[in-house]
Amino acid sequence: MIRLPIRSVPHHGQALTDWLEHLADDNGLPTASISSLLRDGGSGNSRFLAVRPTPLASQTITALTGVPGARIRAGTLARFHGTALNLDGLDPARWSSWRTVAARGWFRPRGTAACPSCLAEDGRWKVAWRLPTVTVCTRHRTYLLEECPGCTRRLADHPATPLRRGAGTKCLNPLGHRYWCDVDIAALTMLRAADDDVRRQTRHDAACDGSAIPVLGAPASPDVYLADVRHLAVLLLHLAPRPSADDLAAWVADARMEAQTVERRRWHLAPPADPRTRSAVMSTADAILSAPDIDTAADSLAPWIDTAPKGTDSRLGWLADRTTMTPTLTCVTMAALAPHQRISTHLRRTSSHCPPSRIPQVIPKDLYDAYARHLFTTRGETNRLFMSLCLARQAGAATWADAAGALGVDPNLGTSAARAVSARSRPGRQELAAALDQIRRRLNGDYRDKERRIGRMCQDRGWFDLWVYDHRPGTLPSSFRYAVAHLWCQRAGGLLATSPGWAAPPPRSVRALFRQFETSLSQAAATALDETFSATRTEKP
Repeated sequence: MIRLPIRSVPHHGQALTDWLEHLADDNGLPTASISSLLRDGGSGNSRFLAVRPTPLASQTITALTGVPGARIRAGTLARFHGTALNLDGLDPARWSSWRTVAARGWFRPRGTAACPSCLAEDGRWKVAWRLPTVTVCTRHRTYLLEECPGCTRRLADHPATPLRRGAGTKCLNPLGHRYWCDVDIAALTMLRAADDDVRRQTRHDAACDGSAIPVLGAPASPDVYLADVRHLAVLLLHLAPRPSADDLAAWVADARMEAQTVERRRWHLAPPADPRTRSAVMSTADAILSAPDIDTAADSLAPWIDTAPKGTDSRLGWLADRTTMTPTLTCVTMAALAPHQRISTHLRRTSSHCPPSRIPQVIPKDLYDAYARHLFTTRGETNRLFMSLCLARQAGAATWADAAGALGVDPNLGTSAARAVSARSRPGRQELAAALDQIRRRLNGDYRDKERRIGRMCQDRGWFDLWVYDHRPGTLPSSFRYAVAHLWCQRAGGLLATSPGWAAPPPRSVRALFRQFETSLSQAAATALDETFSATRTEKP
């Protein structure tokens, strides 16, 4: 085997086919000669040269150029095996083995995308552009081009040979006998990519390089993360045609239009042809999976799940029939199907303009008893907290944790309260919305201001000493915290555990003593406490 007189080494990320085209050009040879040398070397079938070359093809290229096999493999899609691709079962010497890989979906043996700006800088075609999950150039923050505006075909779409007619930045797709598309891809201008798409592509590229990616707050292996995004994207594409999905994402209309072109679109095999639509749906899936915990992810997925048909069959079964349910996707879907997630979806659709400052941490007992008591099968402060969380969700809080944070409550308590109440009682969504509407109309005042006023009362015990002297002689000084807690719960609508009178959430024994204090209060003493609070003034800014 001869060795080419002018030799070079592939650049990092450069496609093997592009390097061979440049190598032929440097040696004054047509690319057909390189293809002939590969065939004469006994490499046989070269259809998979860009995917996974046969061992003989790699040996022939090494003999021609002196480049080792590992460097050759780095310029093919085989470098992504185990991350973005699964090439198990592919025998590059047998064309029929392609069926095994094709059945896994979202992969094409030929064609590529391109970033015109990158081509204008160095004239090199990257191997990563051949992945359908690569839709954005993170360097230039633009979408990739997949269809040549001249021949209206995918770039590098030449089934008869793995190499183009020549090197450079022109399309060079065959148009017929002795004609080739001469559109210069490097001279084209692409649209700027959305920030969400750039972030998703950055995470994707890091996974392809072997980095662990955070999924639901914990690092996930590259292959797991990439598979989760893809299979969740497939599920979202199947849900997009549902009528109630219109307002869930901007890409829904485009995906729906593309699905109408085929009688039964099999999204698990072929992704959306438009790279912008494909990028947007994967970004939506990535945003769900990049949530800090499973409950937040379920909150984001719940509106999509709610569009699935509600028939006699299991909704989970309907969803599982339309994608591959990975362990992560199964957990998120099951959480999204939980009662408190379905309630959150309904609350999002019945939004209100009530500011969080007008929502107490727990709904006043008289309002709760009048309008919401019948919705629950259990009693307790948690139900009243749940109603306040529902009001905060209607006011715009994205998750139960965010709703709790807006009310000054531990976010974890918000999530656990919503899960516990909806699992035990499962209030009807229409009845819940009606009760919330009645309660909202009767709430008044700034509860955050009331909380601040009681916080300032904790810093001066003078009012407590006067109250004890006039209305409750013999009260121990240690009861100061109980008096504060009484005002906190009765006047500011706060949770007992969040009262500023405690240094930490009170144990059960302290709660019992507080209940004794409240029970022992005379009507006159309680009224005097309320008047003391009313006498305080809002601190001027």
